[in-house]
Amino acid sequence: MLSHVEITARVEVTPAAHFVWSNRLEYSHDCFVCRRVGRTVVLHHGAAHGLCHSSRHQLEWQDDLDEVGRHPAPIRITGFDTAGDISVQTLRCRLSFWWSPFTDLKRPDERAAELGAKRWVRLHYRVGCHTCRDTGEDDWFGEQKSLQSNMVWPVTSSCPRCRTELVTMSGPPEINLVG
Repeated sequence: MLSHVEITARVEVTPAAHFVWSNRLEYSHDCFVCRRVGRTVVLHHGAAHGLCHSSRHQLEWQDDLDEVGRHPAPIRITGFDTAGDISVQTLRCRLSFWWSPFTDLKRPDERAAELGAKRWVRLHYRVGCHTCRDTGEDDWFGEQKSLQSNMVWPVTSSCPRCRTELVTMSGPPEINLVG
C-alpha cells in the first residue's frame, strides 16, 4: 500500500545568519524489503529511492547490497518545500513509500507499522555568519550541520569563530502520516 509522511521543521534565524536547508535527510522506517523495524533510511530529494542501512547477515539475498550493507528501499522524497522570512525558516518534506505489514526478522515481538512507533528524522542544513563574512572571512558559510528529532530542545547554533548566535530550534520536527 502506498503511504505518505510529512515532516515539518522550523528554525528561528537571527539577522546575522545565512540559513539553507539541505536536500538530504535520514528517516527511521520499517523496511519491508529487509523486514526490519526502525531502519535508518537515507534520502535525497530527486533520488528514485532511499537507501536502507542493514547488515549483510540479515538478508537472504545479497545481490543488491553495497559494500557497507545498504540496499535500495521503496521510499523517496516526493515533496520538498522551503519557505521563510527574515526570522523563521520552514522545511516541509513529504515522503512516499510502499508499506506492508510484517514481523521483524530479528525481534519477532515487534511488528511493522505504517508510521513507526519510534519516529525519528535527521535534517541537514548549513548556516553561515554574516558577521564573519563582513570581516572578510573566506569560510564564513560553515560546515553542514544536522538536527534530529531526539535531541534535547531548544537547540541553539552559534558561529564557531565569533560565537554570534545564528539559529534556534524550539522543538523537534513534526512527523505526521498524511492521506
